[in-house]
Parts: sequence; C-alpha cells; structure tokens
Amino acid sequence: MPQDFARDESLFPRRETLFEQVSSRIAALIHQGKWKPGEMLPNEVELAQMFSVSQGTMRRALKMLVDTGVLIRRQGRGTFVSEFSHNENLVYNRYIRLFPDSSRDDSSPTRTDLILFETVSAPDMVLDALHLPVGTQVIHAARVLCASSGLVTYDELWAVAKDFTLMTEQNLRRHDEKMLYAYYQKTCGVTITRCDEAIKAVLMPEELCRQYGLRSPLPVIEIRRTAYTYGDRPVEFHLQRSVTDRYHYKAS
Repeated sequence: MPQDFARDESLFPRRETLFEQVSSRIAALIHQGKWKPGEMLPNEVELAQMFSVSQGTMRRALKMLVDTGVLIRRQGRGTFVSEFSHNENLVYNRYIRLFPDSSRDDSSPTRTDLILFETVSAPDMVLDALHLPVGTQVIHAARVLCASSGLVTYDELWAVAKDFTLMTEQNLRRHDEKMLYAYYQKTCGVTITRCDEAIKAVLMPEELCRQYGLRSPLPVIEIRRTAYTYGDRPVEFHLQRSVTDRYHYKAS
C-alpha cells in the first residue's frame, strides 16, 4: 500500500504567510531593543512602508502580536510594546484562570511566601518542557500562596539561568508586581509572549499535606505551564498544585 505523503506534515512543512513573516520580524526588532516596553510603534502606514508590504498585511501582522500580548492597542493613541507592570490586569486575565467559586468568598490568596531558591541542573521534566540539553542550569524556586483559610497553591518554577541572570532570591521575594510575568519583564528583562498549559486532577503529595496541615488524600488541580519569549523560545516552566475545595479553573 503506497505511503500517504499528503498526511505527513513533516515532509511538507507549512510555509509562513507574509504577515506571519512580518510579525516575526517586528517581534525580533522589539527583542533587539528597537522599541522598548511602553514605547509606541510607528503607525500602520509608516510600518508598511518600512517593511515594504501593504497596509492590510501590516494590520494582520500587528494583530498577531496584539493577540499574543507582545503589543497593546490604546484607543485613539496607537500601538505600544506591552509593558506588563502598567497593564497587569490585562496580563493577569490572559494567563490566570484559577478563581474562587464565589465572588463573596474570602479565600483569595492574600500572602505569597518564597520557600526555596536554588540553581540546579534541569530535571528531566523541565528538559522536556523547555527543549534543553542535559546539564542545563535552571533557577528553581518554590512559593506558597495562602489565604485566611490556609494554603491555596503550591507553586514551583524553573527558569533558564542564562536568560534570568538578573533574578535573585531577594528581588523574587520582594517584587511589587502582581504577576511574575510583569516581574520577569521589568526586573529580569525577559518578556513572556505566550504560554502552553496542561491541566489534570491529581492528589497533593503527602509530604506537602503534612507540612501544611492538609487532609490526605487531597484532590488538587495541577497546572503545568510552559512560557515562551521572543522567537517562540521556551524559557520557563511552571508547576502549580491548587486546592480545589473552593476554587475552579476557568477554561476561557
């Protein structure tokens, strides 16, 4: 039986459209510092002339970058490079989907404690998620998010050390930003452009139940999130275990 080559996408990789190519080129220029966070880009006409494309192509290229969070449109003002610390609600709504079951519930996290900070060789789970060679050094940190009712989330991250050279235990512990991604951009110089998530129901590890006075077995939502920077390069892996008795994950 002849092989169905038409079904093998690896033999015929999809070619980028012109607007996708332009979008990638603009993102690369932002990464190189041509336009900095908070800075306004030239208008569509000027950008179209700069890249020798039609205004329609440029509009679609910019929309791609707006949709991924690299750019932000401000009505009546123009298009700006996203500055997460000044648009935290927008960023928060894009990436955070764990909510209390009731808006009247007082169980929302009120305190975040950093309990671990170290530089280690990336474990297999992180090597796979970030496509790293064996032996790559990563920053490993663990935090707990607590409310008046107790532990809400046990949160671990692994960040590629060569990309996060400005991350320290002190500035991670004391940052003022509502979201880690705003802290990454402002303090560490790393802009997160998109994330992939995988979610499953698991049991909280018994050692964590004992440590935080939780009943065991305890069902939790486990969220594994891979974060990408410019060039669609994965640079950070997140593992969150969140208590489910008062919380739910909003899919969209």
